[in-house]
Amino acid sequence: MDTVTGVKKLSPRAVIGVFAGLRVAVGIGVGLSLFPAPVGELMGQDQSETLMTGYFAVRETVLGLGGFFTALAGSPDAIRTWAALGALTDAGDLATSLKEFRNGGERGVLVQALLAVAGLVAESRAFSRSLGRTA
Repeated sequence: MDTVTGVKKLSPRAVIGVFAGLRVAVGIGVGLSLFPAPVGELMGQDQSETLMTGYFAVRETVLGLGGFFTALAGSPDAIRTWAALGALTDAGDLATSLKEFRNGGERGVLVQALLAVAGLVAESRAFSRSLGRTA
């Protein structure tokens, strides 16, 4: 079985679980929410950028934990809701990344945009697959 076929066969519950784990485990969540100032200093951020990084980290952690617990024991309606929330969040991240790139942002913004596209596609697919069936 190739990777694409394997991904297509993931249940909506599995998609939510995978993205929940990614949101927390990548370090965007817990690490930056607990220690935004040292990370911001290393990245050359000013105080307002560091504060925004901390806010983003908290958002990712909360979405990740909510998605994780929903994937473990959530109803089909809850799975659908978290898939929609994840897709909505990733759509916003994609729009923000593309705007930043258009305004002269660094190439790293394109990586963020690609990650947002991956989340948007997978979570939108999980949402549509969960309509009318059990997760």
